[in-house]
Amino acid sequence: MRIQLKFHQDADAAERRRVLDELPRVERLFPGEDDPELEAFYVADLPDDEAATTLAELKRSKAVAFAEPEAERTLHLPEELKGR
Repeated sequence: MRIQLKFHQDADAAERRRVLDELPRVERLFPGEDDPELEAFYVADLPDDEAATTLAELKRSKAVAFAEPEAERTLHLPEELKGR
C-alpha cells in the first residue's frame, strides 16, 4: 500500500528525519521542488501487513499534518480517443 503524507510547516528537519527514518521506502511526491508547501509531501510504499499500523502512527505524529492511503487512479479515455 502507498501512503501519502504531508509534514506540518513548523516541523523542523530533525522531526521530519525521525519520521522518514521509520519508513522503509519513502520518497518526495514532488522531487526537485523547492517550494516549501510542495516539498512537505511524501509518499511511502509499505507492505500491506504493515500499512494500517504505520498509517495510525503517522496520524499520531505531531510532525505530520496528514497521512492517508494513496487513491487508486485510472485513466478514462473519451470514446473518440479509444482505439487510436
